[in-house]
Amino acid sequence: MKAEGGGVILAIATWAAVMLICLIDWFKGNTQVALQQLPQTPFNVILVVSLFLLFILGFLLHGDTFNKRYRRARNNLGFWMAGIATAALSTIFYFGLVGILGIIIVTQLPRFYSLKVAIIIGCFLPAIWGLINYFVTGLPYVFDNVILLGLFNSFAILSSHSFINEQAEKLKSQQLVRELKATQLLLSNTSKRDERLRVARDLHDSLGHNLTALSLQLEVASHQELNLIKPHILQAKSIANRLLSDVRKTVSDIRDNQDFQLDQALLLLTQDIPNLPVKLDLNFDTNQLNIRLATVIFRCVQEAITNVLKHANATECLVSMTLTHKELLLRISDTGQSTHNIHFGNGLHGMVERVQQIDGSLSVENLSTGCHLTIIFPWSGH
Repeated sequence: MKAEGGGVILAIATWAAVMLICLIDWFKGNTQVALQQLPQTPFNVILVVSLFLLFILGFLLHGDTFNKRYRRARNNLGFWMAGIATAALSTIFYFGLVGILGIIIVTQLPRFYSLKVAIIIGCFLPAIWGLINYFVTGLPYVFDNVILLGLFNSFAILSSHSFINEQAEKLKSQQLVRELKATQLLLSNTSKRDERLRVARDLHDSLGHNLTALSLQLEVASHQELNLIKPHILQAKSIANRLLSDVRKTVSDIRDNQDFQLDQALLLLTQDIPNLPVKLDLNFDTNQLNIRLATVIFRCVQEAITNVLKHANATECLVSMTLTHKELLLRISDTGQSTHNIHFGNGLHGMVERVQQIDGSLSVENLSTGCHLTIIFPWSGH
């Protein structure tokens, strides 16, 4: 999210420039910028600087710059802090200059409100600030500035809305690419295993049966009275038995070598997700799993991560699998703080159906510390 980080730096730089211009012109006595409503006493200097600091603190809280969960209560608090600071500063300094600070905070509105609501707020704020400024200072052209700032706020909100939607689509596209790569890996492993099984069946049905028949024929020949050829027949019988043993061993090795690489598929699925570090904790070799169980696990993790990205506002996620002699435990936990009841939509219902088809069970626990999804599969050494 380099663009977003650059926007925060630019906003802070703009705030610093406005503050410096206002303070310098205030001390110089420039009435074009400083309206001279306050004398330059130590108390008033501290008051003005505090208002500027209140604004930037409100901006950082409003955008959750240091916490990407976007909690509505904290966002609203930051918004009102910045708004009150801007309204107060507009009675001390030139409204058109201080109004630039208002533009900084309204660009964040599309993150929390619909486009229509954001534009209404963006136009409403300059009107409130303008009225306060007019009644306190009585200066002309305030309402001209209100109209211009309202229009500029609307333009800034539309641009911000387009940027936010573009970023959301980009993140969605990146997640789909990760899921596609992981699915391709799983399908490739499935195809390889199916090919091994086909070869194993062909070996067993053709060579295995033919060699068994050869061994039986040689067994019959070994009981004949032809003493001169009997040693050769016995040797041929021994060779045939070894060949049959080798074929059986090859078939067994091919069947046992499943090589699903579920761990690699899960790694592809969970790595490099923006704003959501995912830790993968597996305490066993996933090649022990059959293809059906491996596929269900993959789909469950895929759906769970999608839900975390959509609804949880979490800062991290843990995917862990533990295997015992009786059960396989899959647990997906996130740090999203919510006490709302879990609503089972199509994704969770589909997950439950997949799990139940192989006699597993699924439970969801939503706490203030995060959501915990637990899936238990029976295990008897698949």
